Amino acid sequence: MLKLKRIIHIAGKEFISIYRDKLSMTILILLPLIIVGILGNVLRFELNDVKFAVFDKSGSSLFISLIQELDKTKEFSFNGNLNHQNEIIPAFISEDLKFVLFVPENFERGGEVNVFLNGSDLLMSEAVMQRLSAHFAEPLPFEYSFIYNEELKSEIEILPGLVMIALIIVASIMLSMSVNRERERGTARLLIITPAGMNEIIAGKSIPYLIVSIVHGFSVYLLSLFMFGIEINQGVFNFFLLTVLFSVATMMTGLFIAALVKNELELLIGCWLFIFIPNVFFSGFIFPLQSMESIITPVASIMPGRLFIEGYKGVVFRLTSIDVNAKYFIILAFQSLFFYAVSVYLLKRNFFRK
Repeated sequence: MLKLKRIIHIAGKEFISIYRDKLSMTILILLPLIIVGILGNVLRFELNDVKFAVFDKSGSSLFISLIQELDKTKEFSFNGNLNHQNEIIPAFISEDLKFVLFVPENFERGGEVNVFLNGSDLLMSEAVMQRLSAHFAEPLPFEYSFIYNEELKSEIEILPGLVMIALIIVASIMLSMSVNRERERGTARLLIITPAGMNEIIAGKSIPYLIVSIVHGFSVYLLSLFMFGIEINQGVFNFFLLTVLFSVATMMTGLFIAALVKNELELLIGCWLFIFIPNVFFSGFIFPLQSMESIITPVASIMPGRLFIEGYKGVVFRLTSIDVNAKYFIILAFQSLFFYAVSVYLLKRNFFRK
């Protein structure tokens, strides 16, 4: 027969155990907040401040009023007029536009408005088409054209995201597990008798995983070429530089988490919560960045996963030069140096402790 007093006593003991266990407290408090916070922001089907430009050859006052009406909504943001049709493709690169409206001279006589969309970002393009159709009570005669991915191959859209996930697993999680395993087993103490410093230890443990990441990058290059017919001839150096910088940035983030935790379970939970989930959901891989709250957008825009996907699309699909992608390279390099410096400081204090 159940005794209420015994049940209450055991429940109280369990509450005390949870309170004393930092891992349990972290899971119970942070996990729901992180999941609700992330999914609550990305699982939104509204667009915010989607940039667009207009190349208007008609000079129609009707269309000008329609553009002003579109710009007043929170979904779209008018970025200016283009002066020539040749400016459309460069505008996608330099202005970070999501679509361009091309208005013909015969618009008021029934001419179709050509909407140029970014074919390398199909999620955003599909959302834009839906919102444009729903916005006007009387649908305008739109004709949609796609740049970069004219055949609308969905595998091209998901490829950079899959590469990002593979590199996160290889680079950050495996390296951090290796460092943590050395400490848990006590083998890290053997390194005390060697002349190697902490910088040399980290470099030595990181190089194998960096080489594996480069091999993964090379396999992606071959896969893109032979399976999808995507040639990266002009951007091979940029592609591998991006792969290396992203791998190093995620490795150093994983190393930072390894320096904070005590065992492998805490490490896996930390990598899952602070590396895998944010990078996957805040990268634009599953949901468009413009569907998130404006307060989240600045954070999402500097996530390594977001930087990698945008840089990958720029190098592979848009064939952008190194100066256009420099901002992605610089941020990834800064993140690598920051987490490396903090990790070295922390590991000097606790790496040789079991």
